[in-house]
Amino acid sequence: MKIMLVAGEHSGDGHGAALARALRAARPDLKLFGLGGAGMREAGVEILFDPTRIAVVGLTEVLKHWPDFKRMFNLAVAALDERKPDLVVLIDYPGFNLRFAEQVKRRGIPLVYFISPQIWAWGGGRIRKIKQLVNRMLVLFPFEEALYKKAGVPVTFIGHPFIESVKPTGANRLEALEKMGLADGMPVIGLLPGSREKEVTRLLPTMLAACERLEQALPSTARFLLIKVPNLPWELYRPILAASPIQPKVVERWDYDGLYACDLVLVASGSATLECALLERPMVILYKTSWPTYLLSRLLIRIPVIGLANIAAGRKIAPELIQRDASAEKIAETALALWQEKPRREKMQEAFKEMRRNLGGPGAIRRAAQEILRELPAKSGS
Repeated sequence: MKIMLVAGEHSGDGHGAALARALRAARPDLKLFGLGGAGMREAGVEILFDPTRIAVVGLTEVLKHWPDFKRMFNLAVAALDERKPDLVVLIDYPGFNLRFAEQVKRRGIPLVYFISPQIWAWGGGRIRKIKQLVNRMLVLFPFEEALYKKAGVPVTFIGHPFIESVKPTGANRLEALEKMGLADGMPVIGLLPGSREKEVTRLLPTMLAACERLEQALPSTARFLLIKVPNLPWELYRPILAASPIQPKVVERWDYDGLYACDLVLVASGSATLECALLERPMVILYKTSWPTYLLSRLLIRIPVIGLANIAAGRKIAPELIQRDASAEKIAETALALWQEKPRREKMQEAFKEMRRNLGGPGAIRRAAQEILRELPAKSGS
């Protein structure tokens, strides 16, 4: 039996790798191939194209890389015809995957979508399209399940994989501090400028400028911790750091100890906000993109919050600074106010605990694999 997996971003590649391992554990005879990154390749998926090399944010970046996307799309469609998978699993990446799903549907191949597009942000048109295309939608949040059920889409809430994977290696925060070479009582401000090149180049200089202001206001023992994602090269960070008087301690994010050591985090909107929330780290959420993309999103997106942690909670728990408001001055002002109000930070942490309880128990990836295997046709097409 052959399953084609399609993931396009670093986060999707991580989920795809875990899913591939779970599928192989349950069915060692499966042949897995498709689009993904290094994680999926290491998990035994035959990678035809690596979209993580062209991860982009916003309309202008998509247009710039349009020839790459077109080549990738044509290659993926050709794989449907040449390899004839028994099932296709699409992982997040809606800009590409919803269009590709139309090609899968035309060929009568069963389709499972793992990690829903943000239907809550885009209105009813997208969910109606999804209903026509998928055999089953696997969702990470309870509110997504309710939306799909209301629309008549076959859906299963599997819980969030982060429940199992987002945890420090040590028993407590003191161990995390020791591992980072930091002492208890030092205010530690974490910087997570994103997992895409454009996010880092837009946000990190502003974060460092905000830290200059924070350094003047915080105790002299304060430390800044830049958490670098493994998928981006050091060459991206070096010139930005060289141009700043703030020289944070830099840690590679192979585990969550660096993040767990932080008292407060400046974080790019996205999945990293959910990681912060699950570790109960108070945060300020930041979002900056190109002005054409921002203005277009203002017209299309219909939600009051943008940080995934706030979306999962159904309300604004952590402050959000968007576009013009994501300035060094405003970031420093917001972070300092949060630092100075300990009861507010504690209230935020309690809200994160409540959010966690609503995201399902451990075993999300295993449950996803089980649902996917149920959708395999009775007869092999191999």
